[in-house]
Amino acid sequence: MTNSSDITFTVWGARGSIFSGGPERLEFGGDTTCFTLETERGMVAVDAGSGFRALGQSLMARGGDRPEVIDLLLTHLHLDHICGLPFFEPLLGGSIELRIWNANPGDSDLFSDTLQCLMSPPVFPSLTYFDGLNLSAPKAGMAAELAMGGTARPFALNHPDGASGWRIECGGRVISVASDHEAGQPQIDNGIIEATRDSDLLICDATYTDDEIAARAGWGHSTWRQGLEIGKQAGAKHILMTHHDPERSDADIIAMEKEARQHAPNITFARSGWQCIL
Repeated sequence: MTNSSDITFTVWGARGSIFSGGPERLEFGGDTTCFTLETERGMVAVDAGSGFRALGQSLMARGGDRPEVIDLLLTHLHLDHICGLPFFEPLLGGSIELRIWNANPGDSDLFSDTLQCLMSPPVFPSLTYFDGLNLSAPKAGMAAELAMGGTARPFALNHPDGASGWRIECGGRVISVASDHEAGQPQIDNGIIEATRDSDLLICDATYTDDEIAARAGWGHSTWRQGLEIGKQAGAKHILMTHHDPERSDADIIAMEKEARQHAPNITFARSGWQCIL
């Protein structure tokens, strides 16, 4: 039993770039990025990768015991972070309002045009089928006010086409998402450290190994060592590594997690279905 002030954090998808299934990828799952935070008052989702479909199925199974409003914070518009949106079943019945937050108010036309393209013929049936969909953006320099209580404030990441992390504050707890980030630009790295300072949970990019990263310059991702360094400097209490390479097997990620925990015990590599209470 959780307390009324608790935040339940759940991983619905932790894979990067594209869904990657099969018997060698059961423990960590194959769905792409989606996380939720839930209190007694409501729910926040971060990104709508293919894991967003599983979230929708879970909500439908709850019947009337589901939030009336969900705030969806998008980090960026790459396909692996929005591909689950057309398959989010609660929207079809009009039983839920989904407020999708764009981190940059100046990109409102691109934001709406991209989602319209995703959910329009010939890619997908018309967006008009989804009556409960609303697009929002925090005012410049201000945080988004969340239906579950608290706020979400965006900060810059280093990623092709641009991306934003989110610092979510609610009930004295801080959860920060800084995935899809390529470490190595001091100004942006330092900005992330400041934006995620003293997080109870910090989600970091851990796509590549030390051997792979040199050949992936400009691809917009990091190693767990780079994520750990950011987390240490930010004073994060727990670090969740995510955006697993689609080629990575369960055995590969388990070995990475084991090595990472030799350097810091407060590291977990994200698995679909993983939960923690904050």
